[in-house]
Amino acid sequence: MALTKLNYTGQGTIPIASIPTIIGAKMPVGSVIQTVSSQLQSSNTTPNTSFADVNGTSISITPSSTSSKIYITWNCGGMANNTNNAIKFKIFRGSTEVRFIPRYGYSTNTNGSVWVPCPIAIQYLDSPSTASSVTYKLQCATQNDGDFRINDEPDAKDSMVVIAMEIKG
Repeated sequence: MALTKLNYTGQGTIPIASIPTIIGAKMPVGSVIQTVSSQLQSSNTTPNTSFADVNGTSISITPSSTSSKIYITWNCGGMANNTNNAIKFKIFRGSTEVRFIPRYGYSTNTNGSVWVPCPIAIQYLDSPSTASSVTYKLQCATQNDGDFRINDEPDAKDSMVVIAMEIKG
């Protein structure tokens, strides 16, 4: 591939002060205009058949406009120790359930005596229709009475990473 070098014969360099700042209001629809994140290490949740909050999954963001969308991701490690079991999640905005994930798939062993890694990666796109602070969190439960641990790998330091992004509407 040939390299082409342009000869610039303009009027010199552009002063930094002359480069405009682009603010969220001037960004096109679909642009990420704000990002907040949270990371929790060395905490765990051991769900049972009743739904309960997952440690480290709560995150708050204040949209700049009522037309904005919020994209949230939750990523962490999980461990399963039972056959024929699944984990289910609920996503909450404040105290309102906004999404139910009935069966989050993972692989388990056949005899239940070995912990099997199960990465968890959940994404959700919300339209909260507010310019006030909103808080999102996860709750989970096991499908059957199996053993499942979130963010609790005995040989390594897992961490729950939560990212919320405001998308211009």
